[in-house]
Amino acid sequence: MTVEEQKEFKEKIIETIIPLAINMTEDQIKNIIKVVESENKDIPKGFGSMLFEQIMIQKYKNNKL
Repeated sequence: MTVEEQKEFKEKIIETIIPLAINMTEDQIKNIIKVVESENKDIPKGFGSMLFEQIMIQKYKNNKL
């Protein structure tokens, strides 16, 4: 990913996922990612882990505000 793509990806997480994930536990988030990965075999290996990491980073950034 380019720097611009990374920035856009993080912005999309903040806009679309964080409002839902803010009140969820880590296990709930992991389970949703696992379900989506199992239903979408074309998702690249490791994407779920990277997405989870970014969700948690943004979630805890939001909680500090």
